Amino acid sequence: MDKIQKKFSEKNEFYLKDALSLAYLGDVVFSLMVREYLVKNFNLKLNELNKKANNVVCARTQSELMKELYSSLTEDETDIVKRARNSHTSNKAKNSTLEQYNLATQFEALVGYWYLLKENTKLENMFQQYVKEML
Repeated sequence: MDKIQKKFSEKNEFYLKDALSLAYLGDVVFSLMVREYLVKNFNLKLNELNKKANNVVCARTQSELMKELYSSLTEDETDIVKRARNSHTSNKAKNSTLEQYNLATQFEALVGYWYLLKENTKLENMFQQYVKEML
């Protein structure tokens, strides 16, 4: 199998994943990115690190990030986000509205999708452009 066929088959495999499974993975990936950045760049006590991380890794902030990213998404990425939006879950994040929670789920699904595709440039650009200044 040549390189292009392999990339397409991987993409197809991940594209077909359940949106909530992508969000599950994306939640962990985004949390790790934020926490890694904090540990590398700040000399803070654990409680302070946790407060900073929790201010970014929350439904409210993730919903704002999704709004920022939406207009720049590819067709496949838009479809992933729409599938996440239409997924029904009985969960609701604390301290957020249903709309914020739904947008956060979309954001997490997108991050999970990028991670599986090894779209490290997209993840890093998103982090540098939107998240870094929050920390």
